[in-house]
Amino acid sequence: MASLEISLNDISSEGLGFASAVTRMDLDLGAGDPEFDGDLHFSGWIYADANEAWVNGQLQGVLQQECVRCLSLFKNLLTVPVSACYRSEGEGKLSAENVDSYAILNCRFSLGEMLREQLILSIPIQALCQEQCQGLCQACGQNLNERQCGCDVLDTKSPFAILRRKFSFGKNLQG
Repeated sequence: MASLEISLNDISSEGLGFASAVTRMDLDLGAGDPEFDGDLHFSGWIYADANEAWVNGQLQGVLQQECVRCLSLFKNLLTVPVSACYRSEGEGKLSAENVDSYAILNCRFSLGEMLREQLILSIPIQALCQEQCQGLCQACGQNLNERQCGCDVLDTKSPFAILRRKFSFGKNLQG
C-alpha cells in the first residue's frame, strides 16, 4: 500500500503513475460520514514542475447507502474522477475557472484531503436502490419492492388525507 504523501522529488519529468488503497483513516472519515464495503482504490498520474503538481485519476469503491424511497440498504459501485492542482505557498491562488488548488509544503503534499472532498461531493444526495423503486406503502409501511400489501390507494390530494381517513375527522363531532 502506497502512502498518500507525495514528494515533488519523486515525480520525474514524465510524471508518476500512482496507485494506492485508501482507508477511512486516510480520508479522515468518522461517524456519520459515508460507509464503504472495504477500502477504496485510487489510481492516476501525477505531473509536477518546481512549484506545482497536477493529479488526474479516479477513486473507486463500493458505497453502502440507504434508499430514500424504501429505506433499504444497498451497495453502489462508485467511480469518482479526480483532477486537482497543488501549489507551493506564495504562488498565489488559482482563478475560479481552474481546478481546485491545494498546498505543497516543504516540497511535499498529501492526497488525503483532496480525495475526501472529491468523494463527499460525488455521493448522490437522493440515493435510489433502483430506478423503479416503488418505496413504502403509505398506509402500512410495507416495502413495495418485496411484495404488494393490498392496502387501498390513499387520497393524496391533501397532506392530511391519511389523518382524515384514520381518525374520521369528517364526521360530526358532538360536544
